[in-house]
Amino acid sequence: MLIDSHTHIDTSRFDADRAEVIAAAFAGGVTRMIDPGCDLPSSQAALLLAKAYPGRIFAGVGVHPHESTTYTPEVEAHLRQMLQEPEVVAVGEFGLDYFRMLSPRDVQREVFCAHLRLAREYNRPCIIHVREAHEDVVELLRAYGQDLRGVFHCFSGDVAQAEECLSFPGFLLSFAGPLTKQGNALPDVARMVPLERVLVETDSPYLVPKPEKARRNEPLFVRHTAAKLAELRGMTLEEIARVTTANAVRLFGLGEIHEAV
Repeated sequence: MLIDSHTHIDTSRFDADRAEVIAAAFAGGVTRMIDPGCDLPSSQAALLLAKAYPGRIFAGVGVHPHESTTYTPEVEAHLRQMLQEPEVVAVGEFGLDYFRMLSPRDVQREVFCAHLRLAREYNRPCIIHVREAHEDVVELLRAYGQDLRGVFHCFSGDVAQAEECLSFPGFLLSFAGPLTKQGNALPDVARMVPLERVLVETDSPYLVPKPEKARRNEPLFVRHTAAKLAELRGMTLEEIARVTTANAVRLFGLGEIHEAV
C-alpha cells in the first residue's frame, strides 16, 4: 500500500496508455497518487484527471519556476477557482530553479511568494521544487512561510540542507528515483530524516529508479524508491509503505476525502 505523492501522469508522454499505466499502478499496490500542475493547462488537466478517478488521484495546482513568466492575474484567478474544488489538495508544484534559469530570478521569487499566499489563504500544503536555489527558498520561507506546511519534493540536497528544510515544522521531505542511485548524499539524508516527515514519489515520467530499465517512469515504480528507503532504515517495505502512506494522508488530507467518496 503506497502513495505516489508526486506524478505527472497528465503529461503527453502518457497519452497513448494513461489508463493502462494508472490501472497497473493500482493493481501493483499504489492506492493513491497526487498529480501536481506545472502551469495553468497542466493544473487543469490534473484536476480533470482527479475528477475521473475520485478518491484515487488528487491534484495540485500551480506554476513551476520554469514557467514563472506565465503567472498573471488571470492565471491566479483560475488557480483560485480550482483551489475551491475538493480534488485539489495542494498548491504546486512551484518553487525556485536556478539551474536552468528559464525564468528570471526576480520573477521566480515573486511567483514563489504568490503561491505561499495562496497556500495560506486556501489552507493547502505546498509542493515545492528546489534546484540550485536552496538558500533563497529557505530565506523566503523564513520570511513568508513559517506557518505553512508542505513538502520539498524530490529532495536532492545534503544533510545540512535537509536539516534546514526540516526546521520548518510543517514540511516533509520526499524521495524519488535518485535515492536508488549512487553519487549523492541522499542515503545519509534518508537515514536521518524523522520517519513522520518522509514521503516517496516518482516524479514520473522523469527520474526512472533502479533497477527499472524503462525510458519512462510511472507511478508503479514508486515501490523501488520505497524499497531503497526501507533498506537504508533497516525496515521492511511494508513498514515504510505504512509510514509514508500515513504521512501523505496527513499532509494532504487524503483520509477525509478518501473516506467520503
